[in-house]
Amino acid sequence: MIQIQQVLGLPVLLQSGRRVGRVKDIRFDEFWSLSGVVLDHRVWLRKAYKVVHWNDVVSCGPDAMFIRDNAEITIVDKKRLLRTYHTGVIQLKDMPVYTKEGLRLGDITDVYFKETAGKQIIGYELTDGFLADVMEGRKRLFLPDQPENVVIGENALIVPASYERVLERDQTRKVTGEDG
Repeated sequence: MIQIQQVLGLPVLLQSGRRVGRVKDIRFDEFWSLSGVVLDHRVWLRKAYKVVHWNDVVSCGPDAMFIRDNAEITIVDKKRLLRTYHTGVIQLKDMPVYTKEGLRLGDITDVYFKETAGKQIIGYELTDGFLADVMEGRKRLFLPDQPENVVIGENALIVPASYERVLERDQTRKVTGEDG
């Protein structure tokens, strides 16, 4: 399983070993499938970013990402960087998640992908704020195989009411108050 927070900041290398930048952000298409990687190097004197399409990524490991060659890097105007994790016009980070009945489940802090499931989002990590994260842990919302009832809008993610029952708590972040 790939988490966006683990990919951000990874060095991006050519197969020859030359570094071309670091992962600044993840880009999505209009169906919210992973479509590319935004590099940390902006184009000089322009409001544009260097982007590598996800199909041109050869491998993405825990310590580095490899792309085929330098020709795979394209220039995208900042205004055309529509859907991203945290730098585009529409951003998933901190987007609130509501059920169709109006219950707020939390805000998105991370996004999950499964390498074998293609480029589709399979789940989200949600927060209710710092204190709730410390006391109760963050929540994970994994989507079913057919997430056609999920609506990702400009300002909110809307899920069926039944998704409230499938929330999981990440107990690793919980402070128990016990020593050790």
